Amino acid sequence: MICAIITPIGPGHQKLFDESCAPSVRQAEDFDPGPFDKILHYAMDDTAGAHGRSARRNTALAQARDEGVDWIFFLDADDILAPNAFQAFGRVLADNPDLDVAWGLICEMDATGDPQLREGQPETIADQAAFLRTEPHLAVQIGGFYRTACVAPLGFDPQMDTGEDYKLYLQLWDGCRCAKLPEIFFLNRRGEHSVGPRSATGADWQASVSQQRRDALARTLVLSEPSHDGVAARMRVTNPHDLIQATHLAGRYFDSEGLQKLRRLCDAPAPHVIEVGANIGNHVVWYARHLNAARIYPVEPNPVALQLLNENLELNDLAPLVDGRGLGLGAGRQAGRFAVETPDADNLGATRLVPDAAGGIEVCDLDTLFADVPADIIKIDVEGMEVDVLAGANALIARTRPVIWIEVMRDNMLAVAQDWCRQAGYRITDSIAYTHTVDYFAVPKD
Repeated sequence: MICAIITPIGPGHQKLFDESCAPSVRQAEDFDPGPFDKILHYAMDDTAGAHGRSARRNTALAQARDEGVDWIFFLDADDILAPNAFQAFGRVLADNPDLDVAWGLICEMDATGDPQLREGQPETIADQAAFLRTEPHLAVQIGGFYRTACVAPLGFDPQMDTGEDYKLYLQLWDGCRCAKLPEIFFLNRRGEHSVGPRSATGADWQASVSQQRRDALARTLVLSEPSHDGVAARMRVTNPHDLIQATHLAGRYFDSEGLQKLRRLCDAPAPHVIEVGANIGNHVVWYARHLNAARIYPVEPNPVALQLLNENLELNDLAPLVDGRGLGLGAGRQAGRFAVETPDADNLGATRLVPDAAGGIEVCDLDTLFADVPADIIKIDVEGMEVDVLAGANALIARTRPVIWIEVMRDNMLAVAQDWCRQAGYRITDSIAYTHTVDYFAVPKD
């Protein structure tokens, strides 16, 4: 078999290539060529910055394909090949003969030349879902062994100044057999990036790959498994930077402190729960798994959140437990039309409703919507409309006397904690303070 090392040499990198990169390839071959009969090193000159690294890599890929090269390794001019890289890949290929792409651990050299593994990275990544669940800077780097027949038809996007590596990874995971394995194939030198006309910063790379990852998650079914008391749920991931979904990816439920407080306050053995502002279903799933809810009544107007909520209900087999009359609706003081505003795409829970006679969201009062519901718990998270929601639920609350968990904007604190509680016969028994809001836990005085 033949392996070709492809190295684009950008502006300012010729000396690094000559003094460390190229010698490291010869050293690894001399130590042990592994499964290869022949090892080539394609040094692709771009010291004037006239081409760009993607174009140089693509030219080398075409050359490798024409010359019958079996495997490619992409090694940047400021990096060095591990002394036993070929030997290590020989072990990998012996154990995984059908593999198309093999990445190793991310190992970095600091200014002193000392190598160290990047903290927080997974040791292995075995499938596309695991790759997408992993933060891009902790997943893989360009240095790895790629089967030529797999990577050559794809190549790199020459229109991209940064993030073209991640685009290739996504394409490879889509159609090839890929894996990250506990081997070290190369050492990434920090702080020696090329400075050519199409160079980019780490922040530029992060912005590019974050968007690519979101787009990939939107079209690929990837699940997280938040767990509590040893019981795991299944939740769809479409935006890893969303506050709630990021918590799920970390293996936890969002708002866990509040959920525990609620469980201590509710003494109903099988409560009926109204969830106003159900978002993507974090609380709904928790009620089903850990509160023994008899019936759950989610209210959620945001179409983006609603789609995820319905998927998460299905993933956790909760359809028989959920009354869907509030799905697609908002809650307020009275009937009306509203529009949806989401100021931060990475915080779906901060979506708010604004009055709009031509808006696509119908809002109604809880008294009308749940006139026949025996509520034991009402949870309210409505981004500033909490006073209106309470006003539209006077009859429901007077009839059922539920435990109430309500997020309150700081401007509304007195209106809820003093005025409403006094009028409704409730008292605040616990709270959680945040920067802009306070969660109140209210119970009937009687």
